[in-house]
Amino acid sequence: MQTILAGSGQPSTAPVVPAVFGHTAAGPYAFNLERARQLLTEAGYADGFSVNFYHPTGRYVMDATIAEAIQGMLKEIGVTAELKTMEWGTYLQTVRKPPAEATHDLYMLGWGTVTLDADYGLYSMFHSGQWPAAGWNLSFYKNEQVDELLTAGRTTPDRDERKRIYSEVIPLIWQDAPWIFLHDEMQINAERANVSGLIHHPLENIFTWNAEIR
Repeated sequence: MQTILAGSGQPSTAPVVPAVFGHTAAGPYAFNLERARQLLTEAGYADGFSVNFYHPTGRYVMDATIAEAIQGMLKEIGVTAELKTMEWGTYLQTVRKPPAEATHDLYMLGWGTVTLDADYGLYSMFHSGQWPAAGWNLSFYKNEQVDELLTAGRTTPDRDERKRIYSEVIPLIWQDAPWIFLHDEMQINAERANVSGLIHHPLENIFTWNAEIR
């Protein structure tokens, strides 16, 4: 946040950003190098291992630089990540593969919850019925309790009950960590002092239908 993004973001606290309905803070993840090494040892990888790390370039703010930083952090615990850098036009069709066809060990992906409702940001990403080609669960994550809660979240009409459901499911996803949730991007726009009526939408859009120059 302080160096690569120059402060234009914040560490993630959940799989969806705070502006989204259903957001529940579960993080951020604590930095603990010794604990990471301990977990690798317990898993039988005391000497580390190697992975293919797929990432796009030109899609997210400083995405290639962030991938290099992650590569360096992984190296500190003995994990060698070989970067597979791809243009956005071919990236999604490369990583969105069913398990038998997948070639990635790690991948970088952002997700904008365009409905501002946690269902859109969670169901496609983390429900086991959404493995490719059905959806966007590219990590092939499966947790039966999470599946039940996500299904309930999209079929329950009561707003307060939905909020409770997401407050329960988000910590489960965070703990299982099918993704390591890094940061929430900050959208920075500028307008001249004599312009009014621009709508700076939180989903990477600027609406101009009510704009005028004074």
